[in-house]
Formats: sequence, structure tokens, C-alpha cells
Amino acid sequence: MAIEQLNMFPIHELGLIAVYILAILLVWTFVGYPLLMLRFALSRRDDKKNYSFQPFISILVPTFNEEAVIQKRIQNLQALRYPKDKFEILVVDSGSSDATKSVVERMCQEGGAPRIRLVCEDQRNGKATAINCGSAHAVGDIILVTDANSLFDENVLAELAPYFENVKIGGVGGRYEVSNPENPLPAVEQFYWELEDVLRTGESALDSACLFQGEINAWRKSIVKADPAMIGEDLDMSIMIRKQGYKVAFEPKAVCYEPSPISFAEQLTQKKRRCLGTIQNIFKHWHYFFAPRDWYSLIIFPSHKGLLMFTPFMFIGILLGYALILDPRLILEHMFIMSALFLILLLVYLQYVPRLQQGYVSTRRVKVRLLAVTYYVLFDEYLLLLAWKDFFLGRYSVLWEKVDSTRS
Repeated sequence: MAIEQLNMFPIHELGLIAVYILAILLVWTFVGYPLLMLRFALSRRDDKKNYSFQPFISILVPTFNEEAVIQKRIQNLQALRYPKDKFEILVVDSGSSDATKSVVERMCQEGGAPRIRLVCEDQRNGKATAINCGSAHAVGDIILVTDANSLFDENVLAELAPYFENVKIGGVGGRYEVSNPENPLPAVEQFYWELEDVLRTGESALDSACLFQGEINAWRKSIVKADPAMIGEDLDMSIMIRKQGYKVAFEPKAVCYEPSPISFAEQLTQKKRRCLGTIQNIFKHWHYFFAPRDWYSLIIFPSHKGLLMFTPFMFIGILLGYALILDPRLILEHMFIMSALFLILLLVYLQYVPRLQQGYVSTRRVKVRLLAVTYYVLFDEYLLLLAWKDFFLGRYSVLWEKVDSTRS
């Protein structure tokens, strides 16, 4: 009976149906969902913050051979505009073989406020393990994790702290901005992060931001720990916070600056690792998304991260569908309609993004050619295929791979 029903549909019609379904998923992922979040972002009303609410915050800086940047990083954190007796700086060193520990020890001995402490692990076990080690030694109930090669805007703590007056907020992330957009690849990367800001602003207004950024994320110590087996510990912790009924907020005024890799090889290393972390999280938390119970599990994560991991297979599926259709005119018509729709929606999206960004999202406007963005998307699709390959072959590690050009 099933075979007879299948024979009722010619192969080319099945191919056409598959092509349209996959095309709709792609348009939703790349344009439809961003437009929906843009709608929420533009209508978002900022709640008045109680800046007098100033909980004690422990800032964790995991390090491994960060001699070149650690002094500048600590000095940047010392200069934050927040009561000096209301935060501490914990450098969690994971067996550095250079002078990282010596630099930190010298700065600890200088004394003063905020207090600086050095916590040492005997060996490298990954960022998640370093976070848990630092959290166990932290005085504050609020933990803020950042990277050694990042720099904070001076108002980061002042902008993040008030969120924790709301007992429903479990974590809050800040905005990541590329600090070297004068280079071609970082310029396109900055464009990507500006779109990410729009998504997270809209998601935060609807329910919760999909994730907070590994370079700047704050959370309640009592509700979550990092999983040592996870590469993308920041995404994993965001999901766990939401699963426990707390929300993850996004604060665009809390800005973190960090250099972006300037070569394709370094971009490949960094971005493939990010993709591997997302794939890991999909498999770890699949049951949460299989039976959605809130906007986060129903729309936000599946649209922002879930579908995105499968887009290379969608593109391949469309090509296979075209091979089954065997009608050049129909294929051209379909490609023209879908391309025109994608371009129109993208142009509308780009027109309204600057309106949202006025005042806080972009302190450095970067002009990016559409061709460069297209190439960047194709590069990402290639990276995703490599990430899936490494995932299934088990060729990945929780130990982070340093990118030299981001430490200069």
C-alpha cells in the first residue's frame, strides 16, 4: 500500500516538494527568524535599572600561557567603574609554562582594591574545569567569566549587576565587539556580531537570549556549574539556566572588546570549535528541545542555533532535489523566486538594523560588501561540514586552541 501511494507522486514532484521545504527552512533560518527578532528588538522597552543594587561580583579569568596579555587585562579590570570593595579578580591558571603566574603573583602582592587572587590548577583540563575551580574559590554569589585577551568597557559591571535584583534572572551576557575591524576578515566578523546583537536583543525581549558570550557572561553561582565535558560551556550553561526556570538576559551596553583572527586558518580553528560546541549541546539537551515547554526551547534555540547546524545538509538536499526534478526551467524559476525573496528580506533587515543600533550597538560602523557576506556564509557552511566530521570521528578536545593573532 505504501509503495502504491509513493508511485502516485512522480519523482520530480517529490524532488520539488523536498526543495521547497528545505528552501523554506533556509529562508527562515537566515532571514525569517532574524526579522522576527528584529521586530521584538525594535519594540523592546528597557526597564529602569536600579544602579544602586551592587552585589559582590567575582570575576574569573582562566589562563594558559597568557604572559603577553594578562597584565593589561588585570589593569583593565581594576579600572572598572564599580565600587572597588564590591568585586574581586580571580586568575585561574591551568598549568602555564610561561611567566603568566609570575606576573599575576607580582600584581597580587601590590595589594589594594579590588583584591586580586591567583588560583592554580596542576594541569590543563579545559575552560569549564577552570571555571568550576575559580567558582569554588570565589567570594561573590555572582560570577563573571571573561578571557585574558579581552578588554571591558569601564561600565560593564555597573550595567550587568542590576539585572540580578530580579530573582527570575539567572544569567546575563554582554555585547562582544571586534577590536580590529580595520582588517578584512575581522570587518566581516564584526558584521556577524552586529546581527547577533539584534537576535539576542529580540530574544531577551521575548523570553531569553539564546546564549551569553564566552568572553563576557555573568551568572548566579548557586544555580549552575560548567560541564567539564563540554566545548561550548557558555552555551551549555545558558541552556541549563533556562531549563531550571531562570532567564538569560542580554545587555548591549556592557561591551567586551577582543581581536578577531586575521587569517582564514585561524578563523577555521576558532569557528569550527564553536560549531563543535553547539553540536555537542544539541545532542546533550535534545530531550529539552524535543518536548518544548517555553519560547526558548520552542523557537529561540532551534532557530538561532539548532537549524543553523544543519544548513549544509539543507543546501546539499536542495541540489539533490534539483537533480530529481530534471526541469531546467522550473529549477531556474524556483532559484529566481527564492533568491529574490532572500535578497528583499535581507535588504529590509539591513535597513532597520542601524535604527536599532543607534546609540549603543555599533561604536565603529563597518561597511561590508554583500559579496563578502555571501563568501563568509559559504565559508561557515564549509566549517560546519568539517565540524560534523570531527564530531562523529571524535576528533575534538575540551582544551581550547589559542589563536596567536588575537594576543598581539
